[in-house]
Amino acid sequence: MSFGVQAASPLSSICYLLGKLVRLGFFFIFLIAIFHHTNAIVGYTFEEAALFFLTFNLVDILAQLFFRGIYGIRGLIREGEYDYYLIQPANVLYRVAFNTVDFLDVLTVLPVIALLWIMMRRIGGAWTFPHLFLYLALAFNGLLIAFAIHIAVAALAVWTQEMENTIWIYRDLMTLGRFPSDIYAAPMRRLLTFVVPIAVMISFPPKAYLGRLPARSCVEAIAIAVASVVLSLQFWSFANRRYSSVSS
Repeated sequence: MSFGVQAASPLSSICYLLGKLVRLGFFFIFLIAIFHHTNAIVGYTFEEAALFFLTFNLVDILAQLFFRGIYGIRGLIREGEYDYYLIQPANVLYRVAFNTVDFLDVLTVLPVIALLWIMMRRIGGAWTFPHLFLYLALAFNGLLIAFAIHIAVAALAVWTQEMENTIWIYRDLMTLGRFPSDIYAAPMRRLLTFVVPIAVMISFPPKAYLGRLPARSCVEAIAIAVASVVLSLQFWSFANRRYSSVSS
């Protein structure tokens, strides 16, 4: 159904897709411009820094692709459609999260994957199966954390009927992950690791690939993802128990 909506207005979809690709291109130009004035950022070469930037795009685009429906939950509640979701046999969270799937992001993620492969090949020495497996596992781990954050935002919308500010705070914090977390001061790094785990989502996979992530941090990343999902699901249940319907 989502694909049908986008296919029904091809010009609009093409312009939207071009906008996404131009945005990706400008971010990459910005990174190149920085390295015209320096050979490394906190010890990372251009290819290594690009790995962080591309990982940010990979996780962010996949989250937008799969969890776009979360952004429309306030409209569902305001229009009363959420009440119908609650009385249907399908899982409510599934219906909300996947209510809208942005198929244009499938086309957006392909150049990101291609650039990731090129940068990994250029880095050279780290191109081994264990490093690649760790990268993919921690990238998936980051996607789970993104899912947990989206669940929490949806729960907040059910509970308070407000979500715009919360989701944009998350979007702004995500942009902090475009560069290695090492560039931030220690208190900020701890905040981005244990409070709002953007560094776990974005910085940990490239560090693991480059062999710069301790084994302890890998375990912490998995624990943070599991805790995030469990707590967000509990918050989702809490919010739904207190939902009194739009007609009340």
